[in-house]
Formats: sequence, C-alpha cells, structure tokens
Amino acid sequence: MKSRSHYHAALAAEYALGTLRGAARRQFEQKMQADPELAAEVARWQEAFTQLDNQIVTVIPPASVWKRIQHSLALQPVRLLPASKRPVRGYVGWVLAAGLAALLLIPRLLVQPEAPTPVAILASSAGAQSGQWVVSVDKSTRSLMLTPLNAQSIATDRSLELWAIPPGGKPRSLGLLNTQQPTQLTLAAKMPDPGYTLAISLEPRGGSPTGQPTGAVLYSGALRM
Repeated sequence: MKSRSHYHAALAAEYALGTLRGAARRQFEQKMQADPELAAEVARWQEAFTQLDNQIVTVIPPASVWKRIQHSLALQPVRLLPASKRPVRGYVGWVLAAGLAALLLIPRLLVQPEAPTPVAILASSAGAQSGQWVVSVDKSTRSLMLTPLNAQSIATDRSLELWAIPPGGKPRSLGLLNTQQPTQLTLAAKMPDPGYTLAISLEPRGGSPTGQPTGAVLYSGALRM
C-alpha cells in the first residue's frame, strides 16, 4: 500500500500537469492552502516540468536527409496485406507516438538537474483565497524561482515586485515577477540570509520608481534555508 507522502506526491504531479480536474482539483487546492509542504511539492513538479519543456529544441534535418528517405521509399516494393492482417491505424499511430516520446524524453529525464529547494511560502495579506507564492533557491545558478499558486490577477498597468527585507533594515528589490507563471530571478548581489522577509508589492508598471516599495504588500513570508 502506498504511503501518504507517495499519494500526495502523485496528486501534486497530476495537479501540476493539469490532469487533476473538477471536484478533486478544488479539494486538492483547499488542502494545499493549509499545507505549505504540499504547496512546495506542487512547485517542485511545476519547476521540473517547466525545465523539461524549456530543454526541448526543434531540430530541422538537412534537405539531404529528406531526399535520401524519399529515394529509399521509392525503391521499396509495395506489399499489400490481407485485410485481416492489417494493423489498426489508431493503435499503430499510438505506438509510434509513444515510442517517439520515450526517445525524446527519457534521455532528458536521466540528465535532469536537481530541482531547486523551496525556502519560503509567501502568503497573501488578503487570506488564503488569494493564493500564495512558493520561493525556491538554486545555489548553483545563484537564482530564485517563484511559483504562483492561484495568485490573484493584477491590472495591466501594474507590476509585481519582489523585495528582500533584512531584520530592521531597508527593502532591497530582487526584480519583477510574472503574474501567472513561474519567474526565475538571477541575483546580482549575494543570496538573502535566513531570517530575511521576502515580500511582493504592487507597483506601477515597470517597477517602483523610488527603489523602495510604493504600493500595497500583497504577499510576504520568512526566508528559511
């Protein structure tokens, strides 16, 4: 029998892929809002799928390859099978598609880099219904990954800006965020230390004009490494 953690990991993967739907998806979202570890698991899957998608590159074969294929096909005699022995088109197509997907994806999965580590959950000041952000760190690239989970929409003339706030110190801008998809921020300065507060404020389009937060703080949370 699968453990509870394996069951939740499977649900998190289904949620990230979009295959968990209807009442099951709504129930999972309610559970995720009350369980930061579950939200972090969803963020890990979303980041893994995003990285995998970004690694897929379209390769256009040279024209000479197509000519050789066409020449080879033209030389092959055509053999017609009796109707009873002909394969079902849908089944053959499915098998070919599955085989191609395996050839493309398995090598990438084998070399998949380690996923960033979740270090903070930024909760909404308006309550759980406004969603949250999961913050992960990748020390090898000195970057932060911020993943929105049911985050509230903002007006087109506004931007979301991330701030690192040391205890008793002034906020430092870390960059602007995509409102409805993961954002990777490469840090120009050193990584914020544990105990810092990370906050997301609502700013004019393009970011704060003063270098300090000017709008409402929509999400915040403590950084834990």
